Amino acid sequence: MENLTFFEIAKILISFAICAPSGHNSQPWKFQIVGNTIVISPDFSKRLEVVDSSDKELFISLGCALENMQIAATNYGYLSEYDYTDGKIVVTFTKSDNCAVDTLFGHIKERHTYRGSFTGEKIPQERIDALKSIDNGNGDCVRIFESGTPQADFICRQISEGNTIQMSDTAFKRELLSWMRFNKKHIAQTHNGLCYNVLGFPATPQPMGRTIVKMALNPKSQNKTDDKVNASASHFCILCSNGTSKKDYIALGKTLERVLLTVCGSGLSYNFSNQACEIPELTEKLRSELGISNYPAVTLRLGYGHTPKYYAPRASVEAVMEE
Repeated sequence: MENLTFFEIAKILISFAICAPSGHNSQPWKFQIVGNTIVISPDFSKRLEVVDSSDKELFISLGCALENMQIAATNYGYLSEYDYTDGKIVVTFTKSDNCAVDTLFGHIKERHTYRGSFTGEKIPQERIDALKSIDNGNGDCVRIFESGTPQADFICRQISEGNTIQMSDTAFKRELLSWMRFNKKHIAQTHNGLCYNVLGFPATPQPMGRTIVKMALNPKSQNKTDDKVNASASHFCILCSNGTSKKDYIALGKTLERVLLTVCGSGLSYNFSNQACEIPELTEKLRSELGISNYPAVTLRLGYGHTPKYYAPRASVEAVMEE
């Protein structure tokens, strides 16, 4: 690695950045290498206009990508700092002989969102405490509630109410369908989206797949699925931002990614259940009922799962780079 230029190192760092999660696996980012900096920009052509009209989840995803990049940089002997200005994240890298490799580095490319029900096994309290302690400079933003408690039961009810609202919304369902990928050819055309094999569905021609999934997108069906997953979860985690600015969401994304990498590195699994954080009136209910003073932005279910057979695809580094 000593003979590589910074440009070559930067491309490697971008390859780790794009392993970050994003809404509907939309991958809403662009990268530009300028001297010893990498500029991360939102790709608004990938924005989710219905479910994420404020771009909250988009900028959280950029924060996740940023955290991956900064963690990966330590493996190549670089320290980094970032600044958010003019709608872009500018990350500056400095070569250092005293750069300790971040212990989460090895989990970046193995991180994945678990699909399906958990085993039902309870997570030991010391692992929960370790997750609660992660704030990445973002303050008290990681709240975790054990399954079966009144707080967890309330969260489950908000997930159900969120499903009822979203699955009754034609625009929401249309947008969701547009990000579904129904066969290998479809995946190869986009390298993003919610893919049939990751979700555990058989491959189908696009028209047939759309028809089948469209029939399943209703409150009763979605709540039946989520009720089963909720019942199998060990804990529920709500991550909160300190404010509602883009900078706040980026900071939360950095914390979220450290939580996800820690979860995967601990042999645990997670999946997202963001309905109540995507609907303002339900978000306010979460704040009030759970005594949260800042802003609920992400909901995770935690538990033990199984190794997935397929992983969500990613666009190539070249495809997300700008001149």
